[in-house]
Amino acid sequence: MLSYNLILLFFGLILVVKGADILVSCAISIGKKLNLSELAIGIVIVGFGTSLSELLVSIDAVINNAPDLSLGNIIGSNIANILLILGLISIFKDIEFGNQKEKKNETVWVLIITIIVVGTFVILTETQSSSPVTIYVGVGLICMLLAYLVYEFLIQKDVLQEDSENIKSYSQIISYLFLLIGLILLIAGSFYFVLGSKNLAIAFEIPEAIIGFTLVAFGTSLPELATGIIAAIKKQTKLAVGTILGSNVYNIVGIFAVILLAKGDEFPSSIDLYLESLLFMSFVTILFTLKIRKGFKIGGLYFRPYRIGRKTGIIFVLLYFAYVIYSYSGI
Repeated sequence: MLSYNLILLFFGLILVVKGADILVSCAISIGKKLNLSELAIGIVIVGFGTSLSELLVSIDAVINNAPDLSLGNIIGSNIANILLILGLISIFKDIEFGNQKEKKNETVWVLIITIIVVGTFVILTETQSSSPVTIYVGVGLICMLLAYLVYEFLIQKDVLQEDSENIKSYSQIISYLFLLIGLILLIAGSFYFVLGSKNLAIAFEIPEAIIGFTLVAFGTSLPELATGIIAAIKKQTKLAVGTILGSNVYNIVGIFAVILLAKGDEFPSSIDLYLESLLFMSFVTILFTLKIRKGFKIGGLYFRPYRIGRKTGIIFVLLYFAYVIYSYSGI
């Protein structure tokens, strides 16, 4: 049984890496034809595609009456996206942000959306809300997501793609066909990785929410990780950042909305299991936004704004592993 689950993990990882390679090339090709910037391609196109794994895992968990796993998954995925994925990418390749107002505001919008959704989660839990209230909130969240995507599309359209001119351009039909193939490989690979992770965790009697915060969250974040690393290798770091920002918004708004619409009556009556991870997710998003917009000093170390370099990347990764160790320490 152990060897079977390890095979699932390895097979899933191979599919995810190959799917990410195809997805990045085709997404950039499509974005060039639509006159979208790399950041917009990441947020609108790739961010959605890489979030499909979280969506499918969450829907599966909801259908199988495991909302704790589903909610833990989206919270843990957002933490992993910023700390682990951006951290790992920046260790190998500095991530530069433009200091123009519209580029700096990307991180602020993600922070505002995160705070709104966390506040909504707390209110619904504390008031023990059920349908039709949860349904109304779910619809409201979907409307907020659509408004965000329209805003991103309009604000980023026609921004010059300085770094993507050396990327091969495919025909429209080929681009969309291989984009679909890349997404299928990403989703399939993530599914097998998560399945192997869940089986191993259940065998060791780890609680569902903890599995969601850590193992499943990491598994469903594999598409973002693979896509980000491939994008960095191809010197498309703006696309990698857009993917993470877009994925976090899709996760916390879109997937949370799906959970509310499908299982609003079974929404958790206690916030105790989620409070620490929700607070940590908010802290991570604030830290990320502060680093990009203002920079800060810790002792004699100065962390410059508008970029994430190796120093910051190492701290982010260490923070992520500290979070995982802490999550399991109470078991």
